Amino acid sequence: MEEKIKACVLQALESAAGTKGEGVYLVSVRVKGAGKQTKIEILLDSDTGIRIDQCSFFSRRIRELLENEGGTPVLDGEDFDLMVSSPGLGEPLLMPRQYLRHTGRLLRVIWKDEQQSEKTVTGRLQQVLKTEGEITAVRLVPVKTGKKSAGNVQEPIELMLDCIVRAVPEAEL
Repeated sequence: MEEKIKACVLQALESAAGTKGEGVYLVSVRVKGAGKQTKIEILLDSDTGIRIDQCSFFSRRIRELLENEGGTPVLDGEDFDLMVSSPGLGEPLLMPRQYLRHTGRLLRVIWKDEQQSEKTVTGRLQQVLKTEGEITAVRLVPVKTGKKSAGNVQEPIELMLDCIVRAVPEAEL
């Protein structure tokens, strides 16, 4: 069922070319529960951030496709809750493309070093690095938190995306 839902979402995104939904991409699809308790959560994003009116537009279009896709409903006669939103603060980055939008922002990153030990760093995403047009690494400037952090300038570190276990945007106060 999740693949059919994903196909409907991708169809809705493709049909949005030239409209207010252009540039929006799928981050994830989650299906929870079954029967009348089915809850479908769809996360969408864009390189400039997604607006609430875009989420609303896609919610209506995706619901139409789920209920009427090719005359055969994907969720045949089932009640379901559909939630279409953007990844919020505290949601991990799931796709390399999402790093672009967070350039200049604070991230908490967990990664594995050469010995496969997990390490954690909080830093400002300085640059997204590409190889042959593909995002392969990020450059972070670590920041120290706490009272004694003022004046501590740290050297940027480069992390390959395949070493990153989890990257989460942090709130800045």
